[in-house]
Amino acid sequence: MGFGILFSLYLQWQIPDGVFFSGDAGLKALLAKQLSGGEFRFDLAPPPETWVTNLWQEGLYPFAEPFVYNFNNRHYITFPFTFPLVTAPFYALFGYRGFYIIPLVATWAMWVSFYFACQRLNLTKVTTAIALIILIFASPLSLYSAMYWEHTLAVVLAFHGGAMLLIPKISQSLSKQEAILSGILIGTAVWFRPEFLCLAFLLIILVYGVAASNWSKLSFLNDTCNISKISWLSERKEIFLASTLATIGIFFLWNKLIYGHPLGIHAIQVVKESFSQRLLDGVQNFQGLGLAGFVFFPLAFYSIIYLQISYLFWQDRVSLNLKTAIGYTIYLLTTLIVVALLTDVKSRLLYLLLSLAYLVLSLFVRTKVKLNIKMTLVYLSCLLFNIGVSLLVPVGTSGLIAGGKQWGPRFLLILVPMIALLVVTQLEEMWKNNTNLVKYPLIGIFSILLLLGINKNSYEATLFLQKNHQGILPALELLQKEPNKVIAMSHQFVAQALQPGLKQDKFFFKAEDRDKLVKLGQALVEQGENKFIYICYPHEKCNLPEQAPDAFQFERKNQRFTIELKDLGTFGKYPLYEADIIQQ
Repeated sequence: MGFGILFSLYLQWQIPDGVFFSGDAGLKALLAKQLSGGEFRFDLAPPPETWVTNLWQEGLYPFAEPFVYNFNNRHYITFPFTFPLVTAPFYALFGYRGFYIIPLVATWAMWVSFYFACQRLNLTKVTTAIALIILIFASPLSLYSAMYWEHTLAVVLAFHGGAMLLIPKISQSLSKQEAILSGILIGTAVWFRPEFLCLAFLLIILVYGVAASNWSKLSFLNDTCNISKISWLSERKEIFLASTLATIGIFFLWNKLIYGHPLGIHAIQVVKESFSQRLLDGVQNFQGLGLAGFVFFPLAFYSIIYLQISYLFWQDRVSLNLKTAIGYTIYLLTTLIVVALLTDVKSRLLYLLLSLAYLVLSLFVRTKVKLNIKMTLVYLSCLLFNIGVSLLVPVGTSGLIAGGKQWGPRFLLILVPMIALLVVTQLEEMWKNNTNLVKYPLIGIFSILLLLGINKNSYEATLFLQKNHQGILPALELLQKEPNKVIAMSHQFVAQALQPGLKQDKFFFKAEDRDKLVKLGQALVEQGENKFIYICYPHEKCNLPEQAPDAFQFERKNQRFTIELKDLGTFGKYPLYEADIIQQ
């Protein structure tokens, strides 16, 4: 864990002042800065200059849907108010570096909670060490400690609450205090990440499902699924339900008071869509999130391999019977899910051929790799959570998966510690109960996946973070020195990335076409200004600088003006231009 702390501090050292990983973080930082200054309002407050607000109302506002919504003549960011609110005091105390205190400390707390979960599972010291290596160095989670994002905070709240419920300190027992605290922690995670609603309801269904299995008419479930081994979950079900729903209910009430809807501004994105469109988006999200999950967390493949071996190669399943049929059915469903996640036709065909060979091999090879009820619950939880999140979150834009610019599927980060525990538990189980013929090939597969994960999430992730910062910092440094306060740009992503990092007040305007640029020029003439900066978004075509100055002519008070755009060069990834308003 000490090496993990050093790694996370190294990631912090890589962050230049004023640079944010994504536009999402930039918008939250704007709100946090506002709150830290004592302006206690949850919309983005306009500046006192009326000419600026007038231009914004005429279509030059720097931000737009689906990131910022104009609701009752107030501009609200689409993200919950909670994270900017809790980070505002740290910004007030420590400046820019204060933004990263909660993400960093939450990551460390996640590691500690994970360690104690390993202890409660009675894992060996070696297995616990391997589990921590997976979580810290071979998963996407650690990189989020170096991003101004609420994911690490929400993950540690949800994981610790879930671990208290599912892995109690005293075996086969759950106290009232643990049930209450578990519900509060899981409910609080919803305050920061709306997708954790899926986890909360999954756990409620699980608790009451276990309780229902005690009913005489459903007693066969105990015999078939060994649910009695998790019977403690039903002991404090009412307390857990009440604490979870009460915590979520308070959040919904705050949303209703602030935004007029229990789900907040996020509801506009989801509720306004038709049911059929939401299903189509859900299928697209499921495919994108699931595939990215395996790419950025390769060790998840090990759990799939273990699942398939446990159902096809188990030593007692040679003859055809109900359990054999169930095993092959689950194998088929797993295969279909993986095929659905793959987008390339060749990859699908290759996987199907390997699955067929795997199926044939299962008829001749037997092992002692066994699946228990707890492992089964983790598999089901991961699948159902992915489905729920896919239906809940907005579909990706600009060719990206749901969640936009990110490192790995950030909506599924809570699954990382769950899968890590699953993998090391299966690794330990496999090592204890199988022959060398089974153990060493699986250890080999595990080692390869572990190395791939470390390379992806420790080496490549660090380079990715550095490259992202290098694309923003030069433009930010130039604007810090630039005396012009007016900055126009071709896309809202420019303002999201650059405006929050500027120390002094500058006015941003979105002028993506000729009419808006001219409207800005007219307003500046009225203010006695004759220069401003124009920034192009590098990932979309920027047309205005390619047009001749004659295209930007306008008249004001019987005088003719034109706007000339002088190329200043590319700073980081942004082409910058100096706009001169010339009287003819």
